Amino acid sequence: MCGVRVNPHLNHPFHPQHLLTLLPKSPYKGRWSCDFCRRRPSSGFVYHCDPCKFDLHINCALLQSSIAPNFPTSLHQHPLFFIQDHNDEVNRDCSGCMKPLSGPIYHFSDCSLSDEFFNLHKQCAELPLEINHPYDRRKHPLTLLPKPPTHLHNCSCYLCKIQWEGFVYSCSFCKIELTLDDFFSPQTITNASHEHPWTLLSRQRSFVCDFCGTTGDRTPYICAICDLLVHKNCISLPRNILITRHHHVISHSYSLPQQDELCRICYEEVDTRYGSYHCSASDCNYIAHVHCATDKAVWDGKSIPEDYDERSMVALDESINWITDVVEQMSFGENTVAVEIKHAYHDHNLRLTFSGEMNVDGQCDGCMRPISTPFYSCEQSKCSACRRNGNPWDMAYRCTKRCDFTLDLQCATLPLTTWYKYDRHPLTLTCTDDSDPSQHYCDLCEHERDPNDWFYYCAECDNSLHSKCALGDIPFLKIGSNIDKPPFNCHPHPLTIVKNIWDCPPCKFCGEVCNGQALQCKESECNFSIHWFCPAIFPRFSNSNE
Repeated sequence: MCGVRVNPHLNHPFHPQHLLTLLPKSPYKGRWSCDFCRRRPSSGFVYHCDPCKFDLHINCALLQSSIAPNFPTSLHQHPLFFIQDHNDEVNRDCSGCMKPLSGPIYHFSDCSLSDEFFNLHKQCAELPLEINHPYDRRKHPLTLLPKPPTHLHNCSCYLCKIQWEGFVYSCSFCKIELTLDDFFSPQTITNASHEHPWTLLSRQRSFVCDFCGTTGDRTPYICAICDLLVHKNCISLPRNILITRHHHVISHSYSLPQQDELCRICYEEVDTRYGSYHCSASDCNYIAHVHCATDKAVWDGKSIPEDYDERSMVALDESINWITDVVEQMSFGENTVAVEIKHAYHDHNLRLTFSGEMNVDGQCDGCMRPISTPFYSCEQSKCSACRRNGNPWDMAYRCTKRCDFTLDLQCATLPLTTWYKYDRHPLTLTCTDDSDPSQHYCDLCEHERDPNDWFYYCAECDNSLHSKCALGDIPFLKIGSNIDKPPFNCHPHPLTIVKNIWDCPPCKFCGEVCNGQALQCKESECNFSIHWFCPAIFPRFSNSNE
């Protein structure tokens, strides 16, 4: 703001009804947003109109703008302001092409119309109102409309499928509608990934894209030499990518031998007559749908260069070892053991412990199972570099052999064995129970067991435990760990994972005592304790912040 004169009062074209007053911050204590850019700042000067509850960030208020003359009322009934440079203040989509705003823009907002917020790229604002386009074979002119015509609720046309909301060119006689994306599509596209140019086929026709295997119903691009039809977006598919689900580079191909394959991401069938991503390593048969492999959940959007060295990628894969350095080794006969290491997930060195005093409630920071010798531990006091927490419902494991067997992450990572303090032997994870129904009880809580649910069992002592009883309510979280963001925003303070034995406090949600593992606020005089799952079961209380 240096060198810019700031007036205490401003007559602004975005709000001509009243004079705006400069304030050090917005007078509203709750959430508010600038009526131009609609962003919510944490602080800063604003120009304010109290009767209209109208605010402008000071940066937005000082933007240079002018009224756009002769803008067609068929596209917008109110006058628009032309802004040559909005300094990236407006982080919204164009109301015409529905793509992010950039460069010069046309803008309208009205404090009396809370939902009226209209922005256009300069290119979209200056489109011709009528065009002749080869897509309409009857050669009718197409008329520019500010929004798609009203369709029946069960319509399955192109616009309804993609849920288009912006400008369209329309012919009401032929029932033809052209999005701005279609209108701006070039007649020819050349891409380094294909040796021939692609030509736009301006026809309303159904096709299966040869590059991704999904259907389209209009304006494909064609390579007449290779006899290929593809979506416009698929032309730029990267040749080689690296995804989180596989340790080799996978490559796009549309000419694999026809065979029965399952996508290794969604485990649905892959039609190898069309494009897919596959692993070219000699001993690997990994394959994935194009839309699965390029999903942002598994791919970072970066392509691997054509001249990449496969050996370097193998070396990269082999280097993914969480032990980053061996500080000290010790020999035991012919065996050499690393007794001090550096670990990727910890700031301090870890030393190998063979025996000695152990906390009976000690847990491994990797798998959260009870610790047993030998193990690596940090000798630094008050160390919490590895404490973290995950949601076991975010992903699942599924059988790859065409059956419906599926496990969520919580069940898939259940330990195969565990210990019960009243049994000398380890208890084994058991999937079925053919014993007499009268024996279907848990030896710890003494409540009935469902014979179809997995449980832990000792055959020698005939002890059976619910998996929850054997492992605790939250077996994969470390006792003493802090959760900075409590589940479902159930409490304003961080919560600590505790294990209650005596003087168990009641749960703030269900009222039952928090015996065993629970979440507890350590703030003085807060007295807040809950079971781990209660915020999900009683969501109406989750925002009470008791």
